[in-house]
Amino acid sequence: MSKKNYLLGFDIGGTKIGIGLGTAEGEILQSRRIDNVNTNPDEVLPQLAEIAKQELADANLSAGDVLAFGISTPSPADIPNGIITTPPNNPYWRNVPIKKYLEDALNIRGCFDNDANCAALAEWYFGAGKGCQNMIYLTMSTGIGAGVIAEGKLIRGKSFLAGEIGHSVLVPGGRQCNCGLKGCYEAYAGGRALAQRMQEELRNSPTHEMLAFAKDNKLENLDLLALEKAARAGVDYAVKLWDEMCLRDAQAYGMLMNIFNPEKIVLGTIAYAAGDFFMEPVKKYLPEFAWPETLSVCEIVPSQLRRDIGSYAGIAGALYELKQESSI
Repeated sequence: MSKKNYLLGFDIGGTKIGIGLGTAEGEILQSRRIDNVNTNPDEVLPQLAEIAKQELADANLSAGDVLAFGISTPSPADIPNGIITTPPNNPYWRNVPIKKYLEDALNIRGCFDNDANCAALAEWYFGAGKGCQNMIYLTMSTGIGAGVIAEGKLIRGKSFLAGEIGHSVLVPGGRQCNCGLKGCYEAYAGGRALAQRMQEELRNSPTHEMLAFAKDNKLENLDLLALEKAARAGVDYAVKLWDEMCLRDAQAYGMLMNIFNPEKIVLGTIAYAAGDFFMEPVKKYLPEFAWPETLSVCEIVPSQLRRDIGSYAGIAGALYELKQESSI
């Protein structure tokens, strides 16, 4: 196999960082994860470089065998300069020039893009979106973002912020979103926002039946998983909130269908974790928000890469950059 097929990937998450070594064909040779809760980048960056070097050694490769590495980063970030700026879930990571650091440490060319874009590219190259010219991937967990592939190109936008569907306002003057706007889609369907909402609404109800579904029966542990379990059990509060969430999801997907007319919308975590319990109500509501013409040609599917998507994300980001340059 040509040495130009080898790529490294770094997936920077709010709680974990994935480091993967693979090929342009989608074969993952090495994959490791480290914790990233309240970490200091001064300590983590050297660790990332050492793990990458160890992965190369374990695969009997050297830096010269690797054409590039990709970094999948949370937003906001300075994409052109490879700087992680102010990720909300990593409070000590401020203006971190991660791309240059790793380029210098590894002597390998680096690429850098936001996590939703890299995840979309991973599904496009290796997963559920393979073969599509028009597809959208949505992260559906703590927050909500999207990567948009249109006519075979990743849409980035003037400020590299294209795809922030989670911060499209669905309800003017509605619920306060963690981004600062009111009524955002994410404020009604994001995991963190739903957890905050439940904790806020049930704060004065210490015996509420919802608490039985939270870890250790504690209010502060009410989260999206607890909501799902309670909704499946028929708890009235949970059933109504789950239904509202699915309605807002359908509203957002319908907007995307009518704007981009994609072949596929690929959904992250909640779609494969909850399965038909999530997908069926969403599909029931979709005709309220999408034209029959756009709805009939668009398939909505769960992620094929699922929890392994972090191993592919950075690699896919690097692969896209190289393909745009006709370097691979």
